[in-house]
Parts: sequence; structure tokens; C-alpha cells
Amino acid sequence: MMKLVIPMLSMSFLLFNYMNFMILLSISMMILLLKYYSFKIIIFNKFMFMGNISMIMILLSIISIMVIIMSSYTLNYSYLFISSILLILLLTFSSSNMFSFYMLFELVLIPTLLLITKIGYQPERLQAGIYLMIYTIVASLPLILGILYFSKSPNFISLNSNCQQTKIMIIFILAFLVKMPMFLFHLWLPKAHVEAPVEGSMILAAVLLKLGGYGLIRFAPLLYSKFIPLNFWISSISLIGAIITSMNCICQKDLKSLIAYSSVAHMGMVLASIMTFNLIGFYGAILMMFAHGMSSSALFLMVNMIYTKHHTRNILSFKGLWKSFPNITFWWFVFISINISAPPSINLAGEIFMLSSLINFNILILFPFILISLMTSIFSISLFLNTTHNKPNSKLAFNSFNKLYLCLFIHLMPLILMISKLEMFML
Repeated sequence: MMKLVIPMLSMSFLLFNYMNFMILLSISMMILLLKYYSFKIIIFNKFMFMGNISMIMILLSIISIMVIIMSSYTLNYSYLFISSILLILLLTFSSSNMFSFYMLFELVLIPTLLLITKIGYQPERLQAGIYLMIYTIVASLPLILGILYFSKSPNFISLNSNCQQTKIMIIFILAFLVKMPMFLFHLWLPKAHVEAPVEGSMILAAVLLKLGGYGLIRFAPLLYSKFIPLNFWISSISLIGAIITSMNCICQKDLKSLIAYSSVAHMGMVLASIMTFNLIGFYGAILMMFAHGMSSSALFLMVNMIYTKHHTRNILSFKGLWKSFPNITFWWFVFISINISAPPSINLAGEIFMLSSLINFNILILFPFILISLMTSIFSISLFLNTTHNKPNSKLAFNSFNKLYLCLFIHLMPLILMISKLEMFML
């Protein structure tokens, strides 16, 4: 018996130290980022580049991974994958070399795939992992050809001087359109979210979807001069896709699938805003990427909390959540409100910036934007009413661990407090 107890104690001790180390590392990185914003230093050398957007994405990665570590119950199985994803993301967002950016952009798929297939508990997780790999790798192959074309000047800083050298711009953006994902390339995302464990869903929603938007903004100097004829089409498809996926959310019954499709709708608006190639559009896209990363990660965490109590994600099975699970009902209301860009969250500021950029691009875009906002409000309010009201079918649930409520509070604070510091998101 002692032979079994001692290794278990040592393992738990190592995991506890690992959690403390990762949390301390995350806090120290956040302090360094705050110092960066105090002095506004732009770091650039042959292999490393840190501007505002890099720092915002690194800050989002650190907060997300720190919260995932705090909320995870399977850390003894997933700590290696989570650490690998954090390290790769930090290197990706600080890379100035296009080839190293591509290698890290693809490398992050490996720990993500292992996290979905090895830690996930759903029966179709292998199929979801195959969908993820096929979509992203096939779409990324043209990108490496375009990067090799610029092999003599491979840095992002030198893209401004190379704008006129190529005519086939689609090869530079296909990988990012799939990663965001753009409507028609989005089929891998709901499968990956539904089959992934809570850690995988939170990482996918918080950071990995933002790699596409980050790549598009990084390659924007190269795309601007020759991409004007196509950006109207991509914006139109994105907005139409946002309307269709929002309508799909209204009839969804699975909570995870609903939040995954709502992510497609939000990323469609972000993509349309980026395609305007307007500075205000870039500001709005960065704001919305950060805000969506925090809010959707919190929603996936709450879905997992509800699932552990009721052992189902079917919306029809939930009634009277405010009686059977009163603590989570408050947080459910808060983050659903943030998901529809209620003030004073930074989601509202992001939507205002995106709307002004899109109207400046084409006044007709106002009508699909209004329709998207209406559909998002409908399915969000319907979700809250269907899950919290009516007569409950279950008894009062036991309270969750306090660390989960602390994680939700950490998700909430940046969304509220950063509204007074919007200059952080300026390029």
C-alpha cells in the first residue's frame, strides 16, 4: 500500500508546484507587459518583434492559460500539452521572421490535437482531430509557398517594401481564413469544440482562433495594394455567414455547439472589419478578438460546470437553473450579457469601432450588421431564459469549488476594466 501512496503523493506535490510555477510565471509576464505599456517600447530584431498587437495577444494567451490551469481537474494528464501550447503561442506572437512564424503557426496544432484526442472523453474526438488537421494543414500549404517567395526579405517589417512583387494574394490569407474560421471553412470548429475537453475548448476559443486575425493584420501591408478587388467579397461572405450561423444558434440544442457557432459569427464580423483595411477596423478587430477570447472561454467553463452537475448539455434538459444552481445563474447572466456586447464591456467598444469602419467601407453593410446584432441578442436571451426559468427538474446542486468562481472573476475583470484603457489596443 505504501508503494502506491508515496508515488501518488510525490505526483500531487509536483503538480502543485507546477501550478504555482505556471501561475507565478504568468503573473510575472503580465507585470512585464504592464511595464511595456508604461514605457511603450517596441522590440525588434532579426527573430523577435513586439508591437502592441503582439503584446495584446501574449497577454491574452497568458491570462487564458493561467485560468485554464486554475480550473482544470485533469492537470496531471494535460499539463504537458497546456505548457507546450503556451510556449508555442508566446514564440508565435513574438516572431518577426515569416518562416519561423509559419512553423510555429503549424506546430501549435500538435499539442492541440493531442489535447483533444487523449484528454477528450467524447466518442468522435478522433474524427474531430482529423477535421482540424486536414482543414488547417491543407489551407496552410499555399502560405509556405508565398513565404518562400519572399525568402530574401523574410521579416514582417520589410513587407511594406515588397508590396508590389506578387499578384496572387489569396495564397497569403487562405490559412488565416480557415484558422479564424471564415464561413464555408468553419466546419472543423464546432466538431473540435464539442469533442474537446474543457481545457481544449477554452484554449481554442480564447487564443487559437485569434491566430488567424493576428496573421491577417501582420500581413496587411502585403495585402493592401493588390487585395482591394477581393476584400468586398470576403467581407460579404463573412457577414452573410455570421447571419446564417446566428440563425443556426437559435435552433441549437447542445450548449457547446451553440457557443461554437456564436464564435463563428463573432469571428465573421472581425474578419469583415479587417478586410476594410482601415485603421479603425483594425482597432475594432483587436478589441473584439481580446474580448471574445475572454468571454467565450468563460462560457465554455460554465458549460462544463453545468455539465458536471447535470451530466447533459442539452438545453431542453435545463429548467429553473436559478433555483437548482443559483450561483452559476449570476455568472451565466453576466457573460451572456457581455456576449451581446452590453456596456461597460470592451465588446461594446470593439463593435462600435467595427461598425464605424464597415459603414465607412460601404453604407449597405449597416443592414446585415443590424441583423447580426438582432440574431445574436435573440439566441443569447433565449438561451438564458430557457436554462434559468420555469420549474426545475432537479434538486439543488452542491456548490462548485471556489476556484471556478475565481476563474470566472478573472475572466470578467479585463473585460470591464480595460474599457478605461483602450489606447492599449491601438497599433
